[in-house]
Amino acid sequence: MPKQRVYYDYVDGNLVPFWYVLTFRPNEIPWEDETYYFEVISPFEYFDRDDFDDSVLSTSIYIEDLLTNNLQESNLGLNLDQIKERILRHGVEPWEVRQLIIQLPDIEEVLKLLPNERKASFILT
Repeated sequence: MPKQRVYYDYVDGNLVPFWYVLTFRPNEIPWEDETYYFEVISPFEYFDRDDFDDSVLSTSIYIEDLLTNNLQESNLGLNLDQIKERILRHGVEPWEVRQLIIQLPDIEEVLKLLPNERKASFILT
């Protein structure tokens, strides 16, 4: 399970969340899979944006890389095939990447797509 952290910065005197960062152990990201789902766990560890460890090889996750799982609303998914392709275009081996950086507004936008309430259909025989 990756470490989940939220990095904040001050904008006009207000504390604003910027990045949602998943930090993995070496070879923990299952690059051989098409997708990867993780449970969004709170409370998060909160850090100042200046505390971000840029010595760890990271890649940005775009909004189009994010997936939802209607069966488990606390899970968020990543399109690993798409991310891996982008990493390879930069001449980097995906297994070297240990941090995934997601812009917080992108997560919020994807979470808005989830239904506010669940509807279940049952067939009784």
